[in-house]
Amino acid sequence: MSTATIEQGIVAGMEMAPYRAINAVAASDLKNMQRSPAYAHMRTHTTSPAKEWGTAVHTAVLEPDALEARYRIEPQQPEDNAAKLWRSTKLYKEGKAALLAEPGVEGVLSASELKGLEQIQRNVAQNKIGAKLHEVGGIREASVFAWDDEFDLWRKVRPDWLIETASMVVDVKTDQDYRPGPFARACKKWGYHVSGACYMDTLSMVVEREIEHYVFLVVNTDAPHEVASYTLDEDSIQQGRHEYRRALAGWHDCAELGRWPGGSDEIGEIRLPEYAITYHMDPEVY
Repeated sequence: MSTATIEQGIVAGMEMAPYRAINAVAASDLKNMQRSPAYAHMRTHTTSPAKEWGTAVHTAVLEPDALEARYRIEPQQPEDNAAKLWRSTKLYKEGKAALLAEPGVEGVLSASELKGLEQIQRNVAQNKIGAKLHEVGGIREASVFAWDDEFDLWRKVRPDWLIETASMVVDVKTDQDYRPGPFARACKKWGYHVSGACYMDTLSMVVEREIEHYVFLVVNTDAPHEVASYTLDEDSIQQGRHEYRRALAGWHDCAELGRWPGGSDEIGEIRLPEYAITYHMDPEVY
């Protein structure tokens, strides 16, 4: 779609493909700007087992009634099939392709993965915060578009769970370690603080009230899939706001010039990691 088709507001029910096609700047674009404008402008959308699992967890938590319709159990190895690597066989691949070709099916899971998703649903329902969030309702996976007068461009976000009555966004995340310290490091590594600030500000441009709370509902990737909830402190939000606004200014300038540079035009000096500098510890001189 072109920018001419964009209207400011919240659109419920938009599929991911048309959302991505809208020519507006997303939080992921701004995080990619930290690598280079050239990389951000590519707007690539890659997949991986971790991302596919995260998508399945989102369905289990946000749209539990849709889990059965969107996912199928992978083809089971027949008793008379002696293949040691069943998933590498033509029979398995053809069976999986047939399942994915069914209308509305988004993924194929192992029986243990499906069992894990069911456990996650129970854990969220039994978690005090998770249960409370389901009670207050809200809009899940809506697409939001806002015109930014300052930077003269369209912005877009797709919050997992917008609870406007509570001025809150809930972001469902999976992580290898749900505990506070490791998840704080994951926020830094994956730029969750940048996304959080960008989402809050973009939504505040559209809804009738300021979005004040950004809550992470974190599900541990591995069993028993512990659940925890966190918010970012004010300094972390301000750091995310500083980073995304700097990237937004860079995006605006690149769009104005029609130039999206990548790499560096200068010769820089690098240094080996400190643990690799050991020459001064060697008594022999060569």
